[in-house]
Amino acid sequence: MNKTDLARELSQTVGISQKAALDYTNAMLDILVRSLNKKEPIKFIGFGSFRVKLVSKRIARNPHTNEIIEIPEHYRTVFKASTKLLEHLNAAALKS
Repeated sequence: MNKTDLARELSQTVGISQKAALDYTNAMLDILVRSLNKKEPIKFIGFGSFRVKLVSKRIARNPHTNEIIEIPEHYRTVFKASTKLLEHLNAAALKS
């Protein structure tokens, strides 16, 4: 599912125009990005949480050229699914 698909589903579920649904989707994503930029965790009870993690620098090797490179310190977004979501996914997997 991509952003357009999500807006279409929102439009059908809530009964609003697709343009309004896309505007709401874009606004929500902008809010989430701003929150993550401030390093604030985002928690959706029953779904999961997003947080920003600092990854320390490390040494790596380019497999094509065998050149050693240093990967600088950087941030990564981490998602952790809630127990409720995992239970739902596993129950659905067992039925099929």
